[in-house]
Amino acid sequence: MSGADWLSYSLQDFVMFGPQVFLRLFVRINQDLWPWQLLAVIIVIFIPVLVLRQNKAARRLAVGLMALAWVSSGYGFLVGYFGPINWPAAWFGWAFVAQGLLLAAAVFAGGIHYSRLSVGEFALLWLIAVCGLPWLAVANSGQWHAVALFGVAPGTTAAAGALALALMTRTWRWLYLPLLVLWSLFSAAILWVLQTWLLLVTPVATLLLVGAGFWLSPRRVRSLD
Repeated sequence: MSGADWLSYSLQDFVMFGPQVFLRLFVRINQDLWPWQLLAVIIVIFIPVLVLRQNKAARRLAVGLMALAWVSSGYGFLVGYFGPINWPAAWFGWAFVAQGLLLAAAVFAGGIHYSRLSVGEFALLWLIAVCGLPWLAVANSGQWHAVALFGVAPGTTAAAGALALALMTRTWRWLYLPLLVLWSLFSAAILWVLQTWLLLVTPVATLLLVGAGFWLSPRRVRSLD
């Protein structure tokens, strides 16, 4: 196929499904996982509590739980549900798994700092992400079963997971950053084509929370090599 042939394609040509099919994925995974979503809710509450404690073991556990969420949403939703109808999503699913493994490696290889953090602001942003973003899929679909929970839905997981940047040392932050940006661009493109306008808030929020993660990291940690 020539370059001119490729240029004749638009983004819509690579999205072979409609918004209802996409939104139905959230309903399906929630129905199939029930009642294990309750574990995701517990983790959502537990992570800011651990960060608020401001000790090494608690902070490492908080990041470890974020790592688990990356793996579960990547393999569960992207590989298992979205991948069969959109092959780039399956690639992103495995990238989510790798991102989770990267976070786990940071926990055990000194990639988490233990400097004092503005935990109140961290907790507020965390709660906005994990309590507000999941309901955008509900509003777009009209079905409460479509709630996009942290650890289940990749968009919410990436958005809240961006705040892990505030807990990481400089080198590990830069390793963690690329997927956050690439996923935001990819998901925004898909949602734009599907015209699921409310869900477009999620990738935008992810990029804003990336900035917040860097801003929340202590100044001393920002300057470390």
